[in-house]
Amino acid sequence: MTTGGAYSTYLLDIEGTVCPISFVKETLFPYFTEQVSQLVLQQDSGDSPISEILLQFHIEDKQQLQAHILELVANDVKDPILKQLQGYVWAQGYETGQIKAPVYADAIDFIKRKDRVFIYSSGSVKAQKLLFGYVLDPNVLTHDSLDLNANINGYFDINTSGKKTEAQSYANILQDIGVGAGEVLFLSDNPLELDAAAAVGMATGLAVRPGNAHVPDAQKYQVYKNFEDL
Repeated sequence: MTTGGAYSTYLLDIEGTVCPISFVKETLFPYFTEQVSQLVLQQDSGDSPISEILLQFHIEDKQQLQAHILELVANDVKDPILKQLQGYVWAQGYETGQIKAPVYADAIDFIKRKDRVFIYSSGSVKAQKLLFGYVLDPNVLTHDSLDLNANINGYFDINTSGKKTEAQSYANILQDIGVGAGEVLFLSDNPLELDAAAAVGMATGLAVRPGNAHVPDAQKYQVYKNFEDL
């Protein structure tokens, strides 16, 4: 099977591939729900960015607005206003040092040493850039953060390219990055995404990380437990 060194371009998923699958549900979501509850109840009407976002929900009662937002989060609803609000709240968390992304050390090294790395996630491009802009440095005891954005050539999400389980989305990405499908290795923990990418001719690799869901037919894929050999 072709080795990782044969590819000119790499397309990476985030959760379960370059960072723990638990990061969003155990860190980002709880941080958001804690912060947004305070923001809603303390927010006065005005021209602040948070006010402009909250007004888009068209719910005047603060208790009802808070309950509505928390319900959207609990049900993982892909609401564009919610995504905008989450991006605003998470940006504050990253910028104040309360949130750092636990990207795997081998993934950090991989992103630094490869010339053409792109990211494709269901999270917004803005959220992706925040995550890679505030990466927990595994080699520093003070837990400083790394900014990997300069090492990443581009970002794609469901708004720019389409759903990750649809082949057309990967065709769109190929058109955007301007390379042949055979030059690209797509790495993800989700076999449905890998199948969609393979349908347009991309090479694929199944990321198997601690905490990831078991993939019954994993033998169908080239498996990567880390990226050291890529």
